Amino acid sequence: MVVGSVLAVLAAQAGAETVLTINGAEPREYTLEQLEEMPQAEYETTNAFVGEPTTFSGPLLRDLLAEDELPEDAEITLRAINDYEVDVPLSDAMTYDVIIATRMDGKHMSVRERGPLWVMYPISDHPELEDSIYSSRLIWQLVAINTE
Repeated sequence: MVVGSVLAVLAAQAGAETVLTINGAEPREYTLEQLEEMPQAEYETTNAFVGEPTTFSGPLLRDLLAEDELPEDAEITLRAINDYEVDVPLSDAMTYDVIIATRMDGKHMSVRERGPLWVMYPISDHPELEDSIYSSRLIWQLVAINTE
């Protein structure tokens, strides 16, 4: 009984851990639970890192950035847990349904599985996205988005 209670507390604390920080005019932090409370997008796609069509779901990047009121020609910087960074034009998020995936095939992703957050583009729906420039923007283990 005590073990079950301890596990429940640990699970609750894990859900309260910050998984994403948006650094902008008004910095903010999100837990996995908060990201999953937002409207979710879902699609099946392939990419250079998964061998078969895979379903990804999570909030749209443009929804996460809406309150920043960025100019159309803005660039944002995505940063992974290993400090890998890539600059992405905001127009990507406005043109395509770029998601901050919290789930792959309906399941949360561990760090070992490129999670807990993976930036995903709907590559299978847009042949023009089948390019190495977009593959470089599929940041896994995303931890921060810089808008300034």
